[in-house]
Amino acid sequence: MVSRDLDFKGKTALVTGGSSGIGLATARLLAARGAQVIITGRDTTRLNEAAHAHGFIALRSDAASITDIKALDGALADKKIPPIDALVLSAGIVPFTPLGSWTAQAFDEAFAVNARGPWFMVQALSKRLADGGSITMVSSFLAHRGGAATAVYAGTKAALTLMAKGLVPTLAGRGIRVNTVSPGTIATPAWEKTGLPADVVAAVGKAKLEANPLKRFGTADEVAHAIAFLASAAASYVNGVDLQVDGGLLVE
Repeated sequence: MVSRDLDFKGKTALVTGGSSGIGLATARLLAARGAQVIITGRDTTRLNEAAHAHGFIALRSDAASITDIKALDGALADKKIPPIDALVLSAGIVPFTPLGSWTAQAFDEAFAVNARGPWFMVQALSKRLADGGSITMVSSFLAHRGGAATAVYAGTKAALTLMAKGLVPTLAGRGIRVNTVSPGTIATPAWEKTGLPADVVAAVGKAKLEANPLKRFGTADEVAHAIAFLASAAASYVNGVDLQVDGGLLVE
């Protein structure tokens, strides 16, 4: 039996990047706990497949496009979506690229998707958020430590984490809480999209496993449960935190 504090019956949730990985796991969990769930993403086929399989409402919206983000407010109005109780900003890209291989275009895209997009999503939808609701942003354990090929990605997530903290006093008057979740090494499709050769990805994964006290990757479902907690009434006095879901990876 689900605790009343973790019950989302009668609530509305919007999850960006909701067609795969952590976003999809979160959308599934919130729906299972009673929420009406809207998912966004830029891949129409995957969005529609997820919506059909799980009963979501799918709205195509590119997290890097300011035009798409502004249009989302109108799309929600057209579908007569009630005020959003839980906004989960999960859309992101994971570019692992060494210093000499970065281009200005790739650099700008990383920040556009991972940092600029969430900021303007909050701006665009702030009036549509329910008073007493929550915003949860998906950051990364790498926001707390850099790496040779992860410096820019870490920078995007560090920016996201600090912007989230800056939103706390901005939205506190309406009782809206803003938190971040920083996953560690999680088994999701994002690993296949880092841009690194397969052998390098395998080597990085092995090193992460050896460094993790639990000696395993986390799962998208485990991160989803952390997000659901932060979005729920059970976390009604949790505001401005960065919850590290990393199996103890950051413990020195």
